Order: sequence, then C-alpha cells, then structure tokens
Amino acid sequence: MGTFDWKVIVDNFPFLMRGLGMTFQLAIIATIGGLILGTLVGMARISSRAYIYYPATVFVNLLRSIPLILVIFWFYFLVPIIAGRPLGDFLSATIAFVIFEASYFAEIIRAGIQSIPKGQMQAAQSTAMNYRQMMQYV
Repeated sequence: MGTFDWKVIVDNFPFLMRGLGMTFQLAIIATIGGLILGTLVGMARISSRAYIYYPATVFVNLLRSIPLILVIFWFYFLVPIIAGRPLGDFLSATIAFVIFEASYFAEIIRAGIQSIPKGQMQAAQSTAMNYRQMMQYV
C-alpha cells in the first residue's frame, strides 16, 4: 500500500477553506429559509380551506418523494431553460435546498401542531385568543 500524500491537501488548502465557507453559508441560508417556508407550508397543511391545503399537500408530498440530487439538477438545468437565463451555481443550490428542507420542516411543524391536545386550543379560545395568538403562544 502507498502512503497518503499530504502535499495535495496543503497545496489546495485555501481552495478547500473557501469551499468549507461556502458550505457553511449554504447550510445556514437553507436552514433558515427552509424553516421560514416550512412554517408557512406547515400552517397551510392544517388549513380547512381546500385551495390552501391541497397545493401545500402536493408541494410536501412531491418534494419528499424526489431525491435531493434531482431537485438540485432541476434548478440548475431546467429552470434556466424555462426562465431563459441561468440562475447561477450558488443561487440554484440555495433555492433547491430551501424548498427541499421546507417540505420536511412543514411536516415536522404540521405534526407538532396536530399533537397539541384539543383541550389546549379550547382553553386558549376561552381566554379570547384569536387564531394567530393561539398558534404563537400555545
């Protein structure tokens, strides 16, 4: 067996650090964006209005059934064909990660809201809380 050549890593260390920084940046943006969008979609998933509930359900079920690499490829290769201009590498990856993570966060938030006992919501209503306040405080 040969020995590992550390010179390759040392020579490319600045390049690797730029990549690490970009990875952290992408992860932070995707997590925050996915959480915000996922919260909105999760709230839409518990809506009693069909025109809000069904598109959110299709969004979640479709994205959760597709591999992440396929979503990334779609945003990198397909969106420029439809839009007529390229989005750029980082923006394509960011959008793909945000919507992919949002579909998973939406299910987590929906399940969390539905796990609250009905008595908690009734107690909130009895204290004259509106729907927004119930979702915020309960």
